[in-house]
Amino acid sequence: MVGSVYLAKIYFTNGIEYKLRPILVIKQNSFGDYIYIPFTTNKENRYSIKFTNEDLMSGKFNKISYLIIDKTCTIQENLLERKIAKIKDYTLSRVLQAYCNYLK
Repeated sequence: MVGSVYLAKIYFTNGIEYKLRPILVIKQNSFGDYIYIPFTTNKENRYSIKFTNEDLMSGKFNKISYLIIDKTCTIQENLLERKIAKIKDYTLSRVLQAYCNYLK
């Protein structure tokens, strides 16, 4: 699962409505949930990483996307709808390094 891109149910604050959003799983925590970083197609911000199909081992993005490093969350496995891509190992290393740098 780590290094995979999923379409996931991301619930709004009302806890009822949700939107399917692409996310990158970066770690499974000790509770069995997954730590993820969401994607957006909006213009990059200070803490985002540009993503193209060149960064993927399998799957495809329809648009250039950006990982929002400063919006990391956890999610339960049952909210992962389907796997849509797998990123390359060196890309995962780059993402994790950017996340660690953000935390400093």
